[in-house]
Amino acid sequence: MKWLKYGALGLLGIVALALLTLLIMGRREGAGKTVSTIEINRPPAVVWTWLSEKDKFKQWVSWTVDVKDEGPDDVGGKRRITMRDPNMDNQLVYMDSVTTEYNRPTHIKVHITSPMGFEGDATYDLVDLNGRTRLTAAGAFKYSDWFAALLEPVITPQAKAKEDADLATLKRLAEQ
Repeated sequence: MKWLKYGALGLLGIVALALLTLLIMGRREGAGKTVSTIEINRPPAVVWTWLSEKDKFKQWVSWTVDVKDEGPDDVGGKRRITMRDPNMDNQLVYMDSVTTEYNRPTHIKVHITSPMGFEGDATYDLVDLNGRTRLTAAGAFKYSDWFAALLEPVITPQAKAKEDADLATLKRLAEQ
């Protein structure tokens, strides 16, 4: 019977250590931040349309089900993105964005909020490389939901992998 008690205490200790590790990692420098860069063999004006036009946006941003735009195609413009997240049993996830910086066709920054318990900023910078474009996508997010905040060390690398895959899709589509 003693071994059962020690086994239960050991298991409890492992769980507590795992939770403590996640808490510490979630407070590291760079938590919630991603940066991805890709070169696309098309000029910035062409690549820009894939960021700004909702029908094109839906083609390269995986999981996207619907995009609704409201307001100007400039600072203050709003966009609601509906996604079906396969990591959450294909649950619909809604994200609302407001454009906070806009310099067509080289820079856009949007502030994103979601009832799923996160908010932050996504920035897209396009640099002209003599007819090619270097696109850098950067995100900086905070999690208000305690469980999402706890899992930040798992969520952020998954978000970065999705971002990289989405940019690869954008490159393929824009270069066709």
